[in-house]
Amino acid sequence: MSDNRDKDIFIEGEYELLEVRDMEDKGRQSYERPYLITDPKPPYVTYALLASNIIAYLLMTIIGLFFGWDLNQQLYVLGAKVNILIAHGQYWRLFTAMFLHVGLVHLFFNSYALYIYGPIVEKLFGKARFALIYIGSGLYGSLSSYLFSSNPAAGASGAIFGLMGSLLYFRQRKKDTFRRIFGPQLIIIILINLFYGSVQPSIDNWGHIGGLVGGYLIANSLGLYKEDGVGGFKVFLWTLLIVIFLLGLYVGRHKHFLIAI
Repeated sequence: MSDNRDKDIFIEGEYELLEVRDMEDKGRQSYERPYLITDPKPPYVTYALLASNIIAYLLMTIIGLFFGWDLNQQLYVLGAKVNILIAHGQYWRLFTAMFLHVGLVHLFFNSYALYIYGPIVEKLFGKARFALIYIGSGLYGSLSSYLFSSNPAAGASGAIFGLMGSLLYFRQRKKDTFRRIFGPQLIIIILINLFYGSVQPSIDNWGHIGGLVGGYLIANSLGLYKEDGVGGFKVFLWTLLIVIFLLGLYVGRHKHFLIAI
């Protein structure tokens, strides 16, 4: 693998996310049975994740100023997804990459998307399940990028696409409610962003795809808020998710060792 550290190729982000309609449509009742039960508490986990992204960016900037590092050096040292380093055992980069951002604009758009989608998903799935969806989707986005994209990458967009993937599970479980809340808008947003990522070379679309698929599968394995979280199919899904992830690490390690050689 060639050394890309001096190029402006740290990627992964989406800049075309649009706001969805308010979940609190109090003028309508659900005609589905049973009624949809949601988490009544404020979206504290969303706020914590937003704060984590902002704090990570501030720390990265301060450390960069202290050591005289440019943006790429900051990202490289503090945990961006760099394939050859992950292949040599720095697997923690798959996690840290989802909290690092390539400048204020990147941070703003990802934070805005999290602010829009986070409270919705947290309300539908509850706090613990929401946290698992977000982190798990981010890891799957990083893993997909690790397997299929040679460029270094950073950003929360894999996790954010995972939130949209979890809403596709909500559509599967509560089609009428989903239709009244979102209409066709969410599907259009996903398709627009995937198309934009496929034609924009500065965006790591593999991270988006991995996060979207990961979010949908993890949501299936967890269920909505207060839904039964145990069952043969859900155990199978969790097993499948773990096996796929470990297999991805194995394949990526051999692939990138071969490239380095």
